[in-house]
Amino acid sequence: MSRRLTLAEQVAADARDKTLAQLVRQASSWDRKVVAQAVLIWMRDHDTVSANDLRDELPDVAGGVLPGVLRGMSHNYLIHTGTYVPSTSPRTKGHPIAVYRRRTATDQEAAA
Repeated sequence: MSRRLTLAEQVAADARDKTLAQLVRQASSWDRKVVAQAVLIWMRDHDTVSANDLRDELPDVAGGVLPGVLRGMSHNYLIHTGTYVPSTSPRTKGHPIAVYRRRTATDQEAAA
């Protein structure tokens, strides 16, 4: 069971989500589609996915698109596992990134 976020953490998460949403809106539809397609292909052969898994597999896409698409897909196709791994991108200096798994019928029933 995950812990509740503090008010400061909730505010930071909201700011992060708004920034990611803005970056994804500004990115071309090609960037978004390439990332979404990469996620779907990756999930055929793997149980989980994170930005670390796909970063080196993708062509150059607009900043923020990869985490934004993963977060966006968490509304219907993916579900956050509750775990984080350190980013392997030198730009992020090991910042924690979310790990997702495929949403199952059981997950959808529990959400209803």
